[in-house]
Amino acid sequence: MKFSHIITAATVATAAADGNLFKTLSKEDQERALYTYSVTFEECVGKYLTDCQAIIEDEVSRSPEMFALDGGGIDFDVTPVRSADADDYNLVGLRTNIEETHVSGILGDGMIWYPYQWCTGVDGTDCVDVGPWDCDVGLPLTIDQCCQAIQVTVPLPDHKG
Repeated sequence: MKFSHIITAATVATAAADGNLFKTLSKEDQERALYTYSVTFEECVGKYLTDCQAIIEDEVSRSPEMFALDGGGIDFDVTPVRSADADDYNLVGLRTNIEETHVSGILGDGMIWYPYQWCTGVDGTDCVDVGPWDCDVGLPLTIDQCCQAIQVTVPLPDHKG
């Protein structure tokens, strides 16, 4: 199964403009020189976890200064997500903005993916692929609006609810 673990296709790193120059700055100037940025690995979307890790490691090895690793490697913190046999696998997860008012999606584009088949038969049969859904149609949809848009395209509940 693809993406049994979640990689949001983004790596957040703290970096300084130049590692050697950074070390010569005063503590106050070092604090000002630090910044946080996100690197999006769109080529990871839909890939197996190990394939995505290889893509990220390759990029880091080609541009270590961008990730301010000082010769160190990457420690992946992979968080397991629901699996198809979990009790709550039928819930569609919505990534929201920081205010938790509108749907932003994993990549900030409002797109929502559901990684499993939607099964409407009593015994888990009659399964179909559902999604993705676009919850940013010029303006990000609220959580309720996005839920309603998803529910309209999936008229029957999954056999688990």
